[in-house]
Amino acid sequence: MNLTSTTQVDPAVSVYYDRILLSRALPKLVHNRWAQKKSIKSKSGTMIKFRRYNSLSDATTPLVEGTPPPGQQGNKTDLTAIASQYGDFVHITDVVDLTVEDAVLTEFNILLGEQMGKTYDTLTRDILVACATTTACAAGKNAHAPTEITDADLGAAVDVLIGNNADYLTGVIKASTGVGTLPLAASFGGIFHSDLRTDFTGLDSWLPIEKYPNPGAAESYEEGRTDKIRWLMTTNASRIYHGIGGAHYLYNLLIFGKEAYGTIDIEGGNVKSIIKDFGSGGTKDALNQECTAGWKGWWVAKILNDTFMFNLTASLSSIT
Repeated sequence: MNLTSTTQVDPAVSVYYDRILLSRALPKLVHNRWAQKKSIKSKSGTMIKFRRYNSLSDATTPLVEGTPPPGQQGNKTDLTAIASQYGDFVHITDVVDLTVEDAVLTEFNILLGEQMGKTYDTLTRDILVACATTTACAAGKNAHAPTEITDADLGAAVDVLIGNNADYLTGVIKASTGVGTLPLAASFGGIFHSDLRTDFTGLDSWLPIEKYPNPGAAESYEEGRTDKIRWLMTTNASRIYHGIGGAHYLYNLLIFGKEAYGTIDIEGGNVKSIIKDFGSGGTKDALNQECTAGWKGWWVAKILNDTFMFNLTASLSSIT
């Protein structure tokens, strides 16, 4: 039988294009979650000054009748931060706009928004890991420096923050009406890399959010709690490749008290999406051949009180 098959007559279009675009793998952006958020007023320059009045020493000397004490001289600490401008854009040609099936400009605008968010998250992260109080985990068993995370190391970090009179970031989560539920105490905040997830879940103190008295009161991207620290997890947390003693990463675990750091933009100059349509370039785009989509904004992160922050470095428990 002489069948006419696709060997003789093949499809003119041999690939079906699915116009539902695939999702992108995006990190959880958490490093600006617990910041004090400030804006520099427009037409006031790019620098902001924070001021803190230092505590007076205790007045432990008894007063002498009729004689005033010598008094104390007040003093303050000033901190400054300078905002910088960031931004990026993409070119799109008229040929792409005319021939590609997708809504290219819309898609690139979404990509630029994702880029902006991750840029600000990374800028803040890199400021925070440079805090003054950094200690390596030492109570683990993997024979590396630092070791894997342990409850003892976390407890030591909490003790430092409590000793520095750092205030808790989160309030008490009240017990629910369920049988056997207990309130969750006020806590500091912490951020860890997703690589460390199983190390955290293996800690004796680990309490996942599904066991909170009210899981709905958890922060976005919160994974659980150790003693006095509620943890957010992200793939954008700080890790540094380390080749000494075997190739592996060192992880920065950031722990915060209230008002440990701030983020600053400029009023009226915060993030803007900017689209220049075909032909808007004048003689530089004489044939209306390109458009651009982009964003720009002002940003700076600043550690406001180093004694209210702690950077605990760790390695993976699985490293040999």
